[in-house]
Amino acid sequence: VMVPRVFKTNVGDIYTTNMIDSAIDAKEGTKLAPNATGVLTTAGDNAEMIWKVVKVYTLADGQAAVKLQRIK
Repeated sequence: VMVPRVFKTNVGDIYTTNMIDSAIDAKEGTKLAPNATGVLTTAGDNAEMIWKVVKVYTLADGQAAVKLQRIK
């Protein structure tokens, strides 16, 4: 099992990642939360940690990525 590195974040933190569920079409404003394996997927309002997509990126190697801001 491969999971993203774990680090402490606070509300308001911003970072870029490509660890999003490939089954969802993340657009600006989409709310995401980590699932049981650490991959970000669609969030419900009662999730413990919620991230909002603030920008959609393509990494230098062509991978899709998003810039996230923690809102909860």
